[in-house]
Amino acid sequence: MIDPLTGVIAVAVSGALGVAGERAARRRKRAFWDRYGTYEGFRRQVDEDKVRSVRGARGDVAAIKTVRDDHPLASLVVAKRYVQEL
Repeated sequence: MIDPLTGVIAVAVSGALGVAGERAARRRKRAFWDRYGTYEGFRRQVDEDKVRSVRGARGDVAAIKTVRDDHPLASLVVAKRYVQEL
């Protein structure tokens, strides 16, 4: 049986981690828009030939990782969208 105090602590820790994660995501999103302005601004800065090459050789997941490695402000959603639109 789980001690009630342990359950309360687990819920509190989970909540704190959730809040911290949301804040980090908001900061990253704000930094992305400050840097690129728009999605199109982001697209213009990605090395399309490099991403196409990686995608052809190793697949979509590797191409998405390449986009995120080269552009760390890009979220997984943005990187995936970019690769799917190639």
